[in-house]
Amino acid sequence: MVSWQFLLIGGLAAVGAALAVGTLAAMVAYRRTGSFPGRPEGEEPTEVSAGQLVGLWLRVVIGMALAIWGVVSLSSAGLL
Repeated sequence: MVSWQFLLIGGLAAVGAALAVGTLAAMVAYRRTGSFPGRPEGEEPTEVSAGQLVGLWLRVVIGMALAIWGVVSLSSAGLL
């Protein structure tokens, strides 16, 4: 039972951390180059609207919250 709990909570924490770090990295790349990673080279850079920017920061916050929750839960259960 403990191994399933560790895998479930640890997996959610890892997904949250990846969501936060990946979104931040994409935002930094956009700031430096003017386009998001994965876009074709010849494509015109597009301006990010305020709604999209709020959505990106929301992803970062949700990812960080999941990562912190996962680490705290694993620590309090003695699984870390």
